[in-house]
Amino acid sequence: MKAVTLLLAAATFAVHAHHDEHESHGHGAHEHGHGHLNFVVDGDQLMIELQAPAADLVGFEHAARSDEEKAQYAKAVARLQQPDALFRLDPAAGCKLTHQELQAAKEDHDHEHDHDHDKAGADHDEHQHDEAGHADMGAMYTYTCATPAKLTGLEASLFSVYPSLEKLSVQGILPAGQTAAELTPSANKLSW
Repeated sequence: MKAVTLLLAAATFAVHAHHDEHESHGHGAHEHGHGHLNFVVDGDQLMIELQAPAADLVGFEHAARSDEEKAQYAKAVARLQQPDALFRLDPAAGCKLTHQELQAAKEDHDHEHDHDHDKAGADHDEHQHDEAGHADMGAMYTYTCATPAKLTGLEASLFSVYPSLEKLSVQGILPAGQTAAELTPSANKLSW
């Protein structure tokens, strides 16, 4: 049952992200300094999804061209692969990272994330770039928690890692219902 709930939640977030992406083509949903954080708590599982403009996570949105830009991009990917530097969970909950998937904005065919090249076809990069050249990056993290009852919130420490990120719109699905909030560098803790 837990796996079904997580899959449904992931599908819901994916549909929401897809909708937001298409909204960005004409309505300006892509906003520098503004990221999105979605999470689900189901039984002993915690899933966190982070999406933000590549300009805030990397420093630019176009494909890395120079050696300096490629190094900057690699550094951004490495940061996304270290969620403990981005989020703090109550240690008493005993949450351990069990899976992570990057959703990296990059126009070359050596993406850092998984997808089916056959299905993507000619529109391969459209999911990451709109007509104005805006690109989003992100990651999805799945944790298994030994004592999930002690998981009562999270702290978004990523504001110190990404100083140009000014706010995170948060949506969550909890055993007791849904929650939504906005986190900022000065108000970066969410409790439930």
